[in-house]
Amino acid sequence: MVPSTVAIPRDGSFALALFGRIRKVQEPAFSVAAGRSSLAQKRIMYFSWRDAIHFRQGIMPDQPPPALFKRRWFAYARFIDTISSQDSVAVPGETRAPGVSRWIVAAAVASLVAGVLLAHVIEPGIGVEKVILAGNTPTLHIFPKTSEPHPVAHPVALLAHGVTASKETMFCFGEALAAAGFDCYAVDLAGHGESRLRCSGAEMVAQMGDVTRALGRVDVFVGHSMGAAAGQASFQNGDLKPKLFIAAGANVNLGERGPPLLLLAGDFEELVSLASLKARSDARLVLSPWSDHALEIFDPRLVNAGVEAACITVGKIPPPPPRSWLWRLAGLICGMAGALGLMRHLPKLDPRLARARGLLVPAALLMAVVLTTGWWFGASPILHRIPLQLSIGVIVWLALTGIGKFGLPRWTLAAVVATFTLLSIIVQFIPVVAFGEGRIPFHLMALIGTVCTLFAGVGLVLGRRMASGDSRREGDLAVAIFLGYAIGQWMPKFF
Repeated sequence: MVPSTVAIPRDGSFALALFGRIRKVQEPAFSVAAGRSSLAQKRIMYFSWRDAIHFRQGIMPDQPPPALFKRRWFAYARFIDTISSQDSVAVPGETRAPGVSRWIVAAAVASLVAGVLLAHVIEPGIGVEKVILAGNTPTLHIFPKTSEPHPVAHPVALLAHGVTASKETMFCFGEALAAAGFDCYAVDLAGHGESRLRCSGAEMVAQMGDVTRALGRVDVFVGHSMGAAAGQASFQNGDLKPKLFIAAGANVNLGERGPPLLLLAGDFEELVSLASLKARSDARLVLSPWSDHALEIFDPRLVNAGVEAACITVGKIPPPPPRSWLWRLAGLICGMAGALGLMRHLPKLDPRLARARGLLVPAALLMAVVLTTGWWFGASPILHRIPLQLSIGVIVWLALTGIGKFGLPRWTLAAVVATFTLLSIIVQFIPVVAFGEGRIPFHLMALIGTVCTLFAGVGLVLGRRMASGDSRREGDLAVAIFLGYAIGQWMPKFF
């Protein structure tokens, strides 16, 4: 027998709350002695129809019914003053007046709109356009606008992102260089972002050579992590010949005849040994006290150091540091705050919206991410990645459904991914793996696993939010939608 709860109006009619739905019942009302259970404790008394009939006839069971804590199958009993309706049974935490929820939703929408506007602020006099270089390399062209009839040629800067990233992650660097008078080209490396090429080291090195030849010359090269490694290989092949090589989060070696080398890193760098960077005598090192590997390309101290070195290399005077990134950061915060408000209060406005919460909650979050992170992470939908996102979403949903069948908590999925990531990190310290051909794949799997673990953590928050009155199935759907989009958007394509 499926457990149920009953809301008892004072006029004698009642409604049966089953699976989150309200069903009117024409029989005389009955109740359950809740005892010490309360809405605050989120406890529900279990009873069957036989117990209900006995209770109606005045026959009490020998033992009190056990208290259950699983909210998947239950609604909560609540005394009401009128005949039952869709509002007769309330979910704990959702008893706020509808008028208040409307005002909160309005404020959330305003916050989201303000966040979207602020997130697209860029430095004055800077232009941005998307182009295709070398026939197959999606590129973000960031350039200084000029009204001169015969504009002077600007020095060229080529920017390459790290693994699981895209060209948009290099926007802060490109914007600062463009403000200093550089013509900047941030590319999507093979298997990343909008690139349709297969992710492989050989493809990236060949891609760097093709892009360099298409540009004609590269005065300054900026590479983050994997992008710096691709730039190093292209330099060793003789394709890339910059006047200055800037490597963030990487320990590259250009040899004795290489160009001046600037190394950028944060004190919390996880993937590169700071001791090895400090031991370099053939490169200049700049450290930042408040960034790790992922944040180094956004760190204003490291960005300004790179721009100053680039300006000195080409004989320019470094301009004042840009400040537009602060507006974009404020827009990101406002957008996320608005999304949280919509996720929490939009389903309260109408019972039909409440039934669609499994879609509304992840949709609100993804909408805010897409609209406010354009110049941070590049979250806009990419057509050729949709099949991958759908496949990942289905796999995640099936995994969560299987976990639920075994009665395991939802965080089991995140624990499995985190365990895989940890094993990928540990196995790299095995001598046979560390010095063999398997080192690079395990290193890459560890990076991808770390990103997936972070996304899974955010998905758990969504699932936890969906647990407030909804079935586990709707929570699993919300998690699957979010993880399918996020992982499919930023995971490298190896096929």
